Amino acid sequence: MTREEFLRLARVHPVAAAIKAEEDWSPALESRACLLFAQYGDAFALEPLVEQAHARGKGVVAHLDWLAGIGKDRAGLAYLRQIGLDAVITSRASLVGAARAEGLLTIQPLLLTEESALASCVRQIVQAQPDLIEVLPGIIFPDFARTLRALLPGPFIAGGFIRTHQEVARLLATGCVLISSSARQLWQAAA
Repeated sequence: MTREEFLRLARVHPVAAAIKAEEDWSPALESRACLLFAQYGDAFALEPLVEQAHARGKGVVAHLDWLAGIGKDRAGLAYLRQIGLDAVITSRASLVGAARAEGLLTIQPLLLTEESALASCVRQIVQAQPDLIEVLPGIIFPDFARTLRALLPGPFIAGGFIRTHQEVARLLATGCVLISSSARQLWQAAA
């Protein structure tokens, strides 16, 4: 999946289904969400889920740091690409380049816990050059949007603590291209 294709899917439905448990897969596959973020699981159980998602025109993103059963290395990334995974999320700057070399779209999280750590986090992201940046917790993105847009190229995804349609609208209005949420009602909402 190219960055342009990812962004096209985000425009179709701007809320990605954040899948945190096995029982989330079926509702996510049946939902209006065009992008599915696997935030748990076994890498060897992903292939049939990726196939089902692709059959429905959806993209699948796996959080590499939380994925069990596979090495966090070039061989592991090659396997994920082979099974059709579209993108990975990783906080490890070294894996961003390796994933890109394997043809995977890359998303690097930016964890906003302390304002004093922002400069260090920004340096890591600038060095890694991911395709997209996921701001965590996403609910605070509007408070930092102007600063982040000045420091980083984006595009930005907001993830974490987003539960209402009003929050989604506010995040989109402040420049996010996609919201990642485990709130199932947002997976179904009209775009």
